[in-house]
Amino acid sequence: MIRAIILSTLLTLCAAHHSVAQTPWRLADAEEISSGTYLILTVPLGDVSAMEAMAAEIENRYDVNVAAEWPLGAIAVHCFVVDASSSSDIDGLITEMQADALIRTVQRMQEFEILGQDYLDPFFPAQYALKEMNVVKAHARSTGSGIRVGVVDSAVDVMHPDLVGRLVETKDFVSQSEKRTAEAHGTAIAGLIAANADKLGMVGVAPGASIVGLRACWQRAGKGGRCSSFSLARALNFAVINQIDVLNLSLGGPPDPLLQELIETATSNGMVIVAALGESETPAFPASMPDVIAAGRRDFGGIAAPATDVISTAPEGQYRYVSGSSVAAAHVSGVVVLLLAKRNDLTPSAVTQTLIRAQRNKGDGPVLDAFEALELIED
Repeated sequence: MIRAIILSTLLTLCAAHHSVAQTPWRLADAEEISSGTYLILTVPLGDVSAMEAMAAEIENRYDVNVAAEWPLGAIAVHCFVVDASSSSDIDGLITEMQADALIRTVQRMQEFEILGQDYLDPFFPAQYALKEMNVVKAHARSTGSGIRVGVVDSAVDVMHPDLVGRLVETKDFVSQSEKRTAEAHGTAIAGLIAANADKLGMVGVAPGASIVGLRACWQRAGKGGRCSSFSLARALNFAVINQIDVLNLSLGGPPDPLLQELIETATSNGMVIVAALGESETPAFPASMPDVIAAGRRDFGGIAAPATDVISTAPEGQYRYVSGSSVAAAHVSGVVVLLLAKRNDLTPSAVTQTLIRAQRNKGDGPVLDAFEALELIED
């Protein structure tokens, strides 16, 4: 009873103080706390001392260790990542925590995959995707100038000559010391969206756009790309608070309550979110969400865009071919940028309907026509 009274008092203090003090919250590299034995708990956002006391109480009550924490101001909560590996029944522990009125939400840490596959073929300058999508003609009306695109992915090569001037900001939500080494997937996605049109190399779908590189995924040799609920939540939180115009999520995984809440907050605030549909008939999360634009094969329910053997930027100033619904998502994001640069009053729903109507049959099947999309919003 005394413990409950103390915690109730702490929650009252949390409600009274919504500004988060500048403090080095406990953090950990995302890849080190990505397994399912870690749980993410949220409590109402409060001041530093209240959160410190809350962390200690959670550890004592449930025999877990707080491995990391971070405030998510976009939805007014404080997250605790706890190590529950010592528990013999994690599902039972989750059920017990869900019944605790002092804990707002609790879920397992989940992993997400960067969708798509890199091909190490020699550089070849032909960009068939731009031709199929009628992008060059669209550039006469819009190049995406003035629109900020958040690329939630692995690290983008800030020194790549085709991205210099386009990459205006980077944040690392994986490592505590910001990663400077470029990674392949994030670099490719950024190039597809906004590679410069006035440099040697390639041209992005929206070469006038500004890229905000939000590293929430990590890549290791031979192991592909991974992200987690923890790293993705922090990246989404940053995007919401900083009012990013368009968010590209070339990744997918299982439904995630915390990420869903953040994405719903983002779209309700007018942010347009594009996600990779995945490579199977079952849409990956978050492309499966109703307010998220799913990009991929149209027969699987997505906005159709080129996704096979597409040239893009690679680390160390190189170029390589990439494939997968990740690529389709980047192409669709680029077209969204062109639309918003032309009409910044478009709602996420209006953008989605425009993209659906702008798909045209070309050769092997339907594909998004960038010029047609611009025509539709000018009617």
